[in-house]
Amino acid sequence: MMAAKLSALAVAATATSMALLSPGTAHAGVAVNVNPAPGGVDVWLTTWPDNPADPAPSGWCRYNSSVAGNPFGKPAPAINVPFYLPENPPGQPSNSHLAFPSYPTGSTWNITVECPNAPPQFTQVVW
Repeated sequence: MMAAKLSALAVAATATSMALLSPGTAHAGVAVNVNPAPGGVDVWLTTWPDNPADPAPSGWCRYNSSVAGNPFGKPAPAINVPFYLPENPPGQPSNSHLAFPSYPTGSTWNITVECPNAPPQFTQVVW
């Protein structure tokens, strides 16, 4: 009985120390550029690591955009749109392209990009 308790305690201590000592999530940045396209808007996403030794956010990510302020008469928000950011060597940016049916409104849009290897990235763009 005592051996089982000591074994459980050792497993718990190991798990705790691994969680505390393992590398954390890399910090990164995101830039969003929008360009008019026939029938909509092209959205170009670029992510980069804050630390040149880290990789940029990559993998299957999610894109969210919603208009800041009154949404009446504005295009619908984009919610949890999946897209892929290729993995590049550490320090290199990663790029992706999305296209949406839309029209320019001159509104400010809040944009969030969420990838599995980085915290959510936030930015705003006027479209």
